[in-house]
This record gives sequence, C-alpha cells and structure tokens, in this order.
Amino acid sequence: MMRRAANALDRTVDLLVIGGGVYGAWIAYDAALRGLSVILVERTDWAAGTSSASSKLIHGGLRYLEYGHLGLVRKALVERRRLLRLAPHRVRALRFLLPVHRDARAGRIALELGLSLYDLLAGELGGPHAHRSYGREALLARCPFIERSGLVSGFSYSDASEDDARYCLELVDGAIGAGAAAVNACEALALTSDSGGRVFGARVRDAITGSEHEIRAGITVAAAGPWTQALVTRDPRDFPVRLTKGVHLVMPPLPMPEAMLLTTRSDRRVFFLIPWYGATLLGTTDTDVAPGTSETTVSAADVDYLLRAVEERCPGLGWRRRHVRGSFAGVRTLRAEGSKSPSSVTREWSLESPRPGLLVPVGGKLTSARVEAAATVARVQLALGRTQTGCPTAERPFPWAPPGDFDTWEDTTVRAGVVLGMDEEVARACARRHGTTTSEVHALVRERPE
Repeated sequence: MMRRAANALDRTVDLLVIGGGVYGAWIAYDAALRGLSVILVERTDWAAGTSSASSKLIHGGLRYLEYGHLGLVRKALVERRRLLRLAPHRVRALRFLLPVHRDARAGRIALELGLSLYDLLAGELGGPHAHRSYGREALLARCPFIERSGLVSGFSYSDASEDDARYCLELVDGAIGAGAAAVNACEALALTSDSGGRVFGARVRDAITGSEHEIRAGITVAAAGPWTQALVTRDPRDFPVRLTKGVHLVMPPLPMPEAMLLTTRSDRRVFFLIPWYGATLLGTTDTDVAPGTSETTVSAADVDYLLRAVEERCPGLGWRRRHVRGSFAGVRTLRAEGSKSPSSVTREWSLESPRPGLLVPVGGKLTSARVEAAATVARVQLALGRTQTGCPTAERPFPWAPPGDFDTWEDTTVRAGVVLGMDEEVARACARRHGTTTSEVHALVRERPE
C-alpha cells in the first residue's frame, strides 16, 4: 500500500470517513464496493488506536449473557462463523478452558446452561465445536498451573482469534482496491457546516506536507473512537459517551495451545490468557477514563491488577513483573449509562446523528463491526437519496483471502517459504499475516535473501 494524498484531498465525494480503525475501514470498504465515492482519512496510521489494542479475538462475548444481551451475543456469533469462512488466513478457531472454583461468579450449573445457550446461538449445539466439560483431575492434566484450592471442575468452549491490526490494514487495502481514497497521517481539524448547521465535510491537515485541505462530502461519518467527541462538539454534555480503558500485558507462552477464561477474586471480573505469536496476552482491565482522553498509558496499578489476578488463579505460572514482555492500552467508546460499572456498560452498537449530515457509530465490538458498517452505509445511501443495495461484504472473501481450500494453500505457501530459506514457523506466520500478498514477501526474499 502506497500513501497517495495527491489528488485525494480538496475533493467532493459522497462519503467522508474520519478514523482508520476497524469501523472506519469496514465502512469505507463497504461503501466503495457499493459504488459510492469515498475518502477515508486517519490522523496517524491505520489501526493505530483501539483497533490494535484489542484482545485479538473474534468472539460472541460469553460474559454478556450474564447481562441478558442475547441479541449482541447472537449477532457476534453469527459474524464469528462468517469470518472464519471468509477470512481463514486471518481468523482462526481457538479453544478456551474455563476452570470452575467454589468462589466463581457463576456455579457449574449456571455455566453449563450459559455455555449450552452460547452453542445454541452459534448454531453449534451438539456439534464438534460445542462446549465440553472436564472433571477436576482432567482439567489439572490440561493446565496443572491453575489454582487447586476450591477447584471443582471445568469446561472448554470455542471462539476465534485474529490479528487486529492486520485485519484492519487488509480492509483499508480492500477499500482502496474498490476505488476509495485512503490517506493516513491526515488529521481532521474540524467539521465544516453550512449556515443551517448541516455538516458537509471537514477541514484536514496533511501531516507529511503540513498543507490544509477541505473535503466536501454528502455525508460524513466520524468513526474516530475516543477522538470523536472532541470533533463533534466542544461541550461533552452535547454528545455524551462513556470512555473506558482496557490494558493487556504480553507474557511468556503458556505450556498448552488453548486460551483461558478466568475471573478475578477482587472484583469478580473476567480476564483472559490468550496465545499470541509465541507469547500470551493477559487482559483486560476495564476502568473509566476522563472525557476527552485519547492517549492512554499502562499504569503501575494496571500491571499490579493483572499480575495479582493471574497469581491468584494460576499460581503455577509464577509470573512476576520481570516476566512482562510488553503492554498496551486502548480506549473503548461506549454509550453513557450513568452509574453502571465499566464492565456492565452495554457493548451494544448504535448509530447517532448529532448533526445533520453527520453519522457517528458508538459502542460495538470488533467482531460485529462488519454488519454494523453495512447498516451505516445503508443509512448513508438513504440520506443521499440513492437506491438501497444489498450488503456486498456478507459473502465476499477478505481482500487477501486465498482461493480454494485454505489448508492446501497454507501448506504449499509454507513449503515455498522454507525453500527460500525461511524457518517453518516464520513461513507459517508470514502466510497467516499476509494471505495472498505473501507472494510479494517471497519475491522480496528472492531479491534480497540476506
């Protein structure tokens, strides 16, 4: 992907999308496939904010069943099945282990019912990916490092993992291929509007050249996450949202291929251990941050919270501060729901229109961003007076998805990488990160074998 700002700015288009995270990327891709003229701008780089600071999962959100969010969970599980099919290089099935202790937030019977409902909503009830139960000793044989005191039994269930930053980058590339203009390092300074208050685009600054431009658009979508509120209004009370911070630590690898879902003792929150490129992600936290916050840091308190949680539930891992390989934090933009705890605030998505000509997605999950982007573009078509067309991404393979049987393609591609001198593990990771564009990586290796 080459940055081509020349001739992309100072234009009039059907749709201006502000924000190069997963929602902005999906919206631009969908709209371009429907034949709309589109410009996507991003202040820094693609997926540089929250969309590269997720738990790297495509999942239904098992814990949301506790709050009765059945629609949210079912929508995400339908998307999980779809994405496993449309992006086999990017989205991979992942099994989770769930130990049950006497002090768990939900007992064995409640978890059995919840997991059965999860399977039913996913269309997996009784299937090969359905949940399974484990006795105490069988579970300890799988993960001997977990807390033994009070351990009753356990379960396993299926979800999926992905590489969030590559996922987003691939969609941006797809949008460009479908005819959209996409310019990173291009900050939206202010929305522009007519005398009646209708938004008709934005004034932007190219960070590379320092030049300012005005993009005129029939509809503008502000999908900039925690930066959106400041762009929409000077007074946060005019467009209230709830911002919460999620922190992950990068830890040593687990001695097993599965992920784990656990609960803390202190506040009974869910946290995960997730295999990640030869390491493990430990997270996440869920704490409020002040309105207007866009940059977040990982505090000592965040690190202590997560290390204490894993020490209580997995003492055999022996993880201490010296084992922390890295960390990252992202800010979620959720609906403002008063005094609820951050973890219980709904992740349901909504599409707001605080000003005429302006649409703002709020809430949502990376897993369900595709279907919500489709709803956004349908709303854009309606606002522009265009004929409503069907969603073009519902059955369309991802831009870099290999054709045919994925396992066959992967084996062939890995062997080609090994012949070029790659380590087999590196060759496999390369194939999964780059999909069909792996051939371009191989060409570079042939050109520069060193």
